[in-house]
Amino acid sequence: MPVSAQAAVVVDKTYVEGTDTQAFLFNPLTVNQIDITMTPAAEAALRADLRVYQPATIKLTTALGATSTYAVGVHVKGGWGSFRSLDEKAAFKVKVNYSVPGQTIYGVKKFTLNNMVQDASMLHEAVSYRLFRALGVAAPRVGYANVSFNGANFGLHSNIETYDKPMLKRWFPGGTELLYEGAYGVEVGPDMEVDEGSTTDRSEVTQLRDWNNSLSGKAWFDTIRTKVDLNQMIMNWAVEHYIGHWDGYTRGWPNNYYLHKPTGGLFTMHPWGTDQTWGWDGPLMDDGATMMGRCIQYQPCQDLYLKALAEIQAKVPTLGLVAMVDKIWTNISPSVQLDPRKPYGYWDSENSKNATKTFIDYRFQALVNNNGTRQIGSLSASYAKTGFKVRATIKPKVTRSGDGTVTFSRIQGVGVCEVDPNTGAVLILNSGECRVAAQTSKTNGFHASMVSTTLNIPKLASRILVPVYPALRYGKSQTISAVTESTGALSVRLKSGRCRVTGKTVRALASSGKCLVTLSVAGDANYLKASGVLTINLRK
Repeated sequence: MPVSAQAAVVVDKTYVEGTDTQAFLFNPLTVNQIDITMTPAAEAALRADLRVYQPATIKLTTALGATSTYAVGVHVKGGWGSFRSLDEKAAFKVKVNYSVPGQTIYGVKKFTLNNMVQDASMLHEAVSYRLFRALGVAAPRVGYANVSFNGANFGLHSNIETYDKPMLKRWFPGGTELLYEGAYGVEVGPDMEVDEGSTTDRSEVTQLRDWNNSLSGKAWFDTIRTKVDLNQMIMNWAVEHYIGHWDGYTRGWPNNYYLHKPTGGLFTMHPWGTDQTWGWDGPLMDDGATMMGRCIQYQPCQDLYLKALAEIQAKVPTLGLVAMVDKIWTNISPSVQLDPRKPYGYWDSENSKNATKTFIDYRFQALVNNNGTRQIGSLSASYAKTGFKVRATIKPKVTRSGDGTVTFSRIQGVGVCEVDPNTGAVLILNSGECRVAAQTSKTNGFHASMVSTTLNIPKLASRILVPVYPALRYGKSQTISAVTESTGALSVRLKSGRCRVTGKTVRALASSGKCLVTLSVAGDANYLKASGVLTINLRK
């Protein structure tokens, strides 16, 4: 009798996001197995300094089967409240390319294995980050793994996608220029820890700090938008408030956040440490942190924050967060029950799970009561992408909902463009990047909206403006000059007629007729080369 093929493992992929090779590792409905092994000498060194990577091996077992054993680096992680030693339920950071440069596991460079000692439900991170992502804020995907260390069972850990270049590339395909990490009262500024980018040149983040400390109101709003994707940051702050993330950026003691700058783009902010959420019913809007405070204290920016709350209100019912809690719990509860190192009982976990479900419903109703019935305003402003000329004016195509006033401002491109604040018409002055913001005012029926659009103005054709010269007498000479936008060199050559050209000087060789002279200006960083023809009349 033939042996039948082994049945394929059926995996529920309801909450799997992305098509990259590592996406399946961040499925909150599966529990993988991660085995970490260290030599006695490496473990002794780790115990001597838990924050320093030590050589180890890792074996990852998933629904696809067991991987090979990889040489990696491991250290113990955690902050105030969540840090545990190797004699407790430690959390781990795994650096996959520690021993082998360029090595990855399914494309993963680092594993962040959180111990969830401050979240008895063991659900908060998975639910919180899904809401951030659903509202357009780049945030980690979350999976689960039972972890062992040198043969000892360390229990269930959340496998949190680590902020690094591979993770961020899903959201910012152009790449990452800077990535800073903020913790324990460190506001946006040069004191943040550098994860990606220069560790010596912190001029851009220092500039943000100085603006935040010295400016307020309209001056802050207009200036900060030249370096910050303000819509994105506002949404990050709104979701933090909605989920009751009292240990994130927006409180008076900023903690657990990242500041990211995509290549050639604007700074964005991203959440971290969301284990202590879905339980604190703090205000849906206040001004605890510096940047959020500057926003809330200026009405046009506060209006944008209220719009972000309205977008949360519209999105939450589509996500089925309570059903997600139940689904995850069904899949992780056996591991929760068998976890030998959790600092709470199984029934505490189940009660915390139920309390989380109750709070999700409660928080949504609190938002509905707070946010009223005002609709989410829509706004778009687009410009033609061709036909750029010096001193040309390009008008936007604007679509919007509501009857609020639309105003425009240039937020990047000094010397490149000017923007009419009432019509949005862009006057082109030079080549380069011109970023324009459009904003509607709040009305009784609609929240305010703000969008920005970028005009990448290519090199422009330079004009050649030549003075009018009188007729040139036989045997006489005339030096030619011209006014051009390009800083390139001007050249003069004879096209036709009885003249001689030396450098930029034209000499008449006849007493009648005319000479045609070609003028050319070389291109420069902003302008293309240009040419024109000058007619010189000859006389006795």
